[in-house]
Amino acid sequence: MQFLLSVVTSVVLAQSVALPPAAILPPLATTQLTRSLEASAGHQVHVWRDTPAINADGTINGYIEIPRGERRKYELDMTKNVRFIDREMPRHIGGYPVNYGIVPQTVSYDGDPFDILVLGPAITGGTFVRGVVVGLMHMEDEKGLDSKVVVSPVDSSGKPLYKLTTADQRRIGNYFKRYKGHEQAVGKFSRIPGWDSAAQGLAFVKMTQRFFKECRQHAARECQLKGD
Repeated sequence: MQFLLSVVTSVVLAQSVALPPAAILPPLATTQLTRSLEASAGHQVHVWRDTPAINADGTINGYIEIPRGERRKYELDMTKNVRFIDREMPRHIGGYPVNYGIVPQTVSYDGDPFDILVLGPAITGGTFVRGVVVGLMHMEDEKGLDSKVVVSPVDSSGKPLYKLTTADQRRIGNYFKRYKGHEQAVGKFSRIPGWDSAAQGLAFVKMTQRFFKECRQHAARECQLKGD
């Protein structure tokens, strides 16, 4: 299983920015998708299961788990449909350099919802934001590929309020390179192989959205998307 995750990681990161993400969801991820759907079943309306990933106008929805500057790492409890505090980042690591959350109705290669980074000032946790994709941060950790789409909130006309600058990439990337450094003794690590285009960011959103829709009957086995 870990070998397959490594293969998926290597394939995606070796591609040029013109190529789409890998269309195979590993067994670990398909199993987690099934568990998450089962956990959400007790709610008539669930923030991850029932909110669209992409709106009719092409903007992306993001559920904010962690506001910018927050040291507490919140995650969505699929069973309770609310955030919970998973752990707290050490003081020397500091607070998150960007608003952090998930794209609803997605599942990524590690089995979790696809991560979203939202530019701008701190946004209240537990709320939704609508934004335009401005880039993609590739990341690898002990679970394999863990890329994150970067989004800017929009103004009243639907235009992005912020650009993803080189300074943003350096600031955000440096944080995620070291934010698991204190957990190396238990086998955790993180690497940032590079950044990618808005087109690639949107491609990842669409692929992980397809995984959510098409791979729910593949628990414990890989899911190869049809037509890919």
